Amino acid sequence: MSIKQTINKIRKRLKFALYCMPYGDNDRFVKTVSQIGTENNLVNLERYGEVNLAQNIYLIDMEESGSGFFADQNRLLALLYFADFYDLVPVVRYHPNYRYAEKHPVNNTDNPFEYYFIQPGGITLTEAMTSKRVLKSQKENTLLAGSLNMDKNGYMRSEEYINELGRIAAKYIRLNDIVRNDIETNIRKLLGVGKTLAVHVRGTDFKRNYNGHPITIDTGEYLEQALLIMNRGKYEQVFLATDTCEATWLFREAFGDKLICYQEVTRSDGTETVMNSSSERENHRYLLGLEVLRDMYTLAACSGLIAGLSQVSIAARIQKKSYHEEYEDLVILNKGINYHRKDNYPSV
Repeated sequence: MSIKQTINKIRKRLKFALYCMPYGDNDRFVKTVSQIGTENNLVNLERYGEVNLAQNIYLIDMEESGSGFFADQNRLLALLYFADFYDLVPVVRYHPNYRYAEKHPVNNTDNPFEYYFIQPGGITLTEAMTSKRVLKSQKENTLLAGSLNMDKNGYMRSEEYINELGRIAAKYIRLNDIVRNDIETNIRKLLGVGKTLAVHVRGTDFKRNYNGHPITIDTGEYLEQALLIMNRGKYEQVFLATDTCEATWLFREAFGDKLICYQEVTRSDGTETVMNSSSERENHRYLLGLEVLRDMYTLAACSGLIAGLSQVSIAARIQKKSYHEEYEDLVILNKGINYHRKDNYPSV
């Protein structure tokens, strides 16, 4: 953080402290401010029109986050869990500055959520914006699903959490026809009928060991686990999903023709996240999202999984549960979480 940013941050805090000072002995004011960020049931109640008089609509208005595809997607699942818990009808809108948004419509929509998915509650965004009772989501609503975890770190997930969010995914997450046909066709072509062990290697910027993020797992450790399981003769092939070129080289050398992976995928040799990549190809941002979404669905379609702690592997485990299936072999490599420099915490 620069000196200018630090000064601006301090200035904002002082301004707010001065604003709060006259109300320091007002118990109601103090309690209300204290609830922000901790109470999971805070929402904004809006009235946009006179449509859907008998329904309580929950507008999941995903704010600009700068996060990766499945950091946002897993946050969405937590908000859908909130909607389900309170029997609300969810409608989803992604911010125009969503990291995978284009400057023009994709798949006949301007809503980046609908690039890939169908609205989960059977109500269009247009209908929601003319409805009488609309409860607008707050980020604190995700805390309800978070209460299913004993460990509050964003990468640790309990079995109860995975099971419940799998139920939510099965109930609410539906790919649109264009994306569903593309992904299902690709999975059939790639996996065939062979029994497949999936490996997800998260590299690139994870190697920087960001504060609050998982400690880096060396690519060789993923390979060691894959060799160990493949030597049992249980699987016919290995599907590798990764954002790093290094992993594809190492796994190809080890498994040869038994290694399968998608060829048309943006990968990196360095430590910069693929999410920040640029390309001349049409709809590059949308395609980045489609590629990682396809990877996740393919990971979930395999019989076994080796992965580290990442948003993609969490999503794959949730998706597997949504099918009411279990991995025959599940190996999650975990060296813990980085806790060091406070400012070294990007939202990716």
